Amino acid sequence: MHTHQPENAQWAQQNGYEYHPEETEDRLNHVRGTYRNRAFETYDLRTTRSSGDDGYYFYWRTIAVIPLEGLRLPNFELVPRRETAGMNFLGVKGLDLNLAPNASPDERAVVDAFNKNYSIFCGGARNAMEASIKSAPHLVPRLADVASILKPSVLRFLATAVTGSIAVHDGYMMIEAPETRVIRAGISHTILKGSERECLLNIANDFLEVFANTAYESPLRSLTLENTFRPAQMLGGIIGVAVGFFVGVIVAIVLFFKYKGEYMYLLPLPIMAGVMLGRFLGNWLTRKI
Repeated sequence: MHTHQPENAQWAQQNGYEYHPEETEDRLNHVRGTYRNRAFETYDLRTTRSSGDDGYYFYWRTIAVIPLEGLRLPNFELVPRRETAGMNFLGVKGLDLNLAPNASPDERAVVDAFNKNYSIFCGGARNAMEASIKSAPHLVPRLADVASILKPSVLRFLATAVTGSIAVHDGYMMIEAPETRVIRAGISHTILKGSERECLLNIANDFLEVFANTAYESPLRSLTLENTFRPAQMLGGIIGVAVGFFVGVIVAIVLFFKYKGEYMYLLPLPIMAGVMLGRFLGNWLTRKI
């Protein structure tokens, strides 16, 4: 991976920022400073992702962190649904926003756009899932706390912002670069170099300004939140996928010997069909549990 240290060093020097090129093994290009009258930190964070067959690879993404500076916001995480294909496949998609049937077309369009593009997790994705497993009605924080920040101006802002996940936790906002830049096949690093990092800082600052202006804004009428994460249904989906994969492999082996390898290019089809059918049946059988 190219670390872009010259570009980041030049950007930091031109703006009087503090720069640490190699702070730790998992954190590079750490920059501290003040942007638009707010303190910030940006850095490239390394995480580990599974690649199947007990393999893994390192994945890098640029992160920006900004303090809330007096804004009282509950802990939550917004994740673009384009980046949660695996979670969506298992039926884990956070909270759905719902409106009453008599809501205005404008309000419904804003809410529908949010549900299509984002997943919101109270207390963060992991905490929300753990809370749901322990007690389905219990979420961290309360649904009413999250509903109070999902006001029309916030939803309209999210309809046009292009970013990765946004997390608010204990007085800080952390925003990630979106998954748009592919460095090499199979690994989608999202590294922003030099002044490119200002796009993240601008989105974070704009988002905080939107929140600051919502204090006296009326919430959407009859807005409710529904917890779409159901542990039993998720488990059913996982078991269904595993059983479907196994059955698909058996069918593929039988077809291989029956046709003596004549249609090798078609062998993945029964496996894929088994996985999809298994997931559907697993979710369907556990939907009322």
